[in-house]
Amino acid sequence: MVEIKFNAEQMDALKELGNIGVAHAATSLSTMLGKLIEMSVPSVKLAEISKIHEFFDEKPVTGVVTALEDMENGRSGYLFIAFPNSDRLVKLLTSDQSLQDSTLMEVGNILSSSFCNAIAEMLGIMLIPSPPSFASDLIIAIVEAIVAQIADKGDYVIIFETELREKEEAIEILVTLIPDDNFLGYVMKMMGMLG
Repeated sequence: MVEIKFNAEQMDALKELGNIGVAHAATSLSTMLGKLIEMSVPSVKLAEISKIHEFFDEKPVTGVVTALEDMENGRSGYLFIAFPNSDRLVKLLTSDQSLQDSTLMEVGNILSSSFCNAIAEMLGIMLIPSPPSFASDLIIAIVEAIVAQIADKGDYVIIFETELREKEEAIEILVTLIPDDNFLGYVMKMMGMLG
């Protein structure tokens, strides 16, 4: 089990990782949609799996799950992009409501790719993302189902809370990194080098 003791500088480094991820995502979304999409600097929370109910609301969400694999070093984890207000998000991005699922998949794919690239760049590794999978359930149920898929289970998740903005409209998005114990240990080692 990895003992979590991030200091303030290390949490700032994690926040910067999230910031790089959302900046890349905002640029990609703006290009895809042909309009200015902004994303706020994310806040970061470190949550114990055993206390995850304290961090997530008991409400259904729609989202996208992507597996991450560090092929060279055998580290792995998942990214779960959750859209608590998926209807509002789709209305913001497209006028065709019949495209709801495909729109959410595309946004989730862009966010996953952006965060995957940010993590790989910051840690100096090559991460291979899987094709994203669509998920719709209570957010806790989805996170617990993902945790059950990890062979070398970790004890913590890293939650980035951000907002996607277009003009005056702002919509909450949660990006949750669910690393295995080996992956989290490496993240901590790198954060130690940065701290």
